Amino acid sequence: MKSFDDEIFDDGSFKLVVAIVQRGYSEEVIFAAKNAGAEGGVVLSGKGRGSTEKKFFGIKIDPENEVVLIIVKEEVVVPIMKAIYQATDYQSSARGMVFCLPISYVTGMTHAREEDKENALIDEKIKELKEEKAQKGKKKKKKNEK
Repeated sequence: MKSFDDEIFDDGSFKLVVAIVQRGYSEEVIFAAKNAGAEGGVVLSGKGRGSTEKKFFGIKIDPENEVVLIIVKEEVVVPIMKAIYQATDYQSSARGMVFCLPISYVTGMTHAREEDKENALIDEKIKELKEEKAQKGKKKKKKNEK
């Protein structure tokens, strides 16, 4: 069994992308983020509080928002943020905003570490196959020259 310390990533390679949009637009955020390299996210419901108060027949109406939290590797933060912004910018009906926060420590992301190991093994195997193919090509060329 792995210890808790083995499961904590503290290399600063993960970031938290936060998108806040009007209720009903979180699916657009998730769709844009996935197309840009994210694996998914968490949607939370919220109510906005601020100076922009709306009233209907004298009754105060609080805008309802959705907050989308997405943990991603640092190298894909910018493409994901751009994709979310293009889909839900503040001038659209989604009235969205997106920002990124650093994550100092994270646990429960063992799937990400396993994927890194698998991808490294795959990359190594591809390199070996390319080298084998190049060697065969050289041998074949020498054989044809004789």
